[in-house]
Amino acid sequence: MKFLFVLAIFIVCAGAVTIHQVKNTRQCKAEGGICKQTCAVDEEDTGPCCRNSYRCCQPSCNDTLQYAECNAKNGKSKPVCDVNEQDTGIGPFCNTNRCCEPPTCIASVDCNCKSSTYKCPTDTEYQDNAGNCSGSDKCCKPCCLTCGGSFKGPEGSFTSPNYPSDYCDNQICNYTIIVEEGSKVMFNFTFVKTENKFLGALTDTVQVYDGEISTDTLLATLYGGPFEGLEFNSTSNKMITVFKSDYSVVFPGFSAIYKSLQ
Repeated sequence: MKFLFVLAIFIVCAGAVTIHQVKNTRQCKAEGGICKQTCAVDEEDTGPCCRNSYRCCQPSCNDTLQYAECNAKNGKSKPVCDVNEQDTGIGPFCNTNRCCEPPTCIASVDCNCKSSTYKCPTDTEYQDNAGNCSGSDKCCKPCCLTCGGSFKGPEGSFTSPNYPSDYCDNQICNYTIIVEEGSKVMFNFTFVKTENKFLGALTDTVQVYDGEISTDTLLATLYGGPFEGLEFNSTSNKMITVFKSDYSVVFPGFSAIYKSLQ
């Protein structure tokens, strides 16, 4: 009788342990984990399950929502955004990638090839210097109706419309940079060339503001050139660049880079 009593206690305890183990397994799965003998380097060990020698391993990062938000903006995940691609600030991703949104205007149309004596009308078209037309024919493409953008990554680059080809007439482009709160912006023009003053009046200009609106502190008004390597630093985490062109005479404009400073 004593033997049977001990055996009964053993069976009950074993059953209790088994129930406890199954419960842990279910908890692990409910939290998105999986039971393994050893967790991978990109997984978090959240405790024992299944058996004493097994662990509940959960992904240390889940960026499904961030990727969905990026795709909704027609963006792509990249280590660094290309020139004129807007870093949307969506994240963080499990890797070091950024969500890069395409430029606000992409001139993907084919060349409208014209003879070498033809002049692309700068109010509606620009001459694409990299265009592929036969012989000495010119490649004319339509002017972008939109330009500028918002750049929220720790670093990036952008240019005036059509650069290094000439910009178009009558354009106003606002490029807003917003880096992490508590950081500052280091901004550098790698190239600037616009129309110079005409009869003492400003024509095509590039202006840099210490802030996010054009009523903030004006750091510089650039025109003429060419200039290279002009650098400006913000006093906050925001900076804006405004490019304006008038109704005549066009040049390549500008190219610029920026990065966040702690």
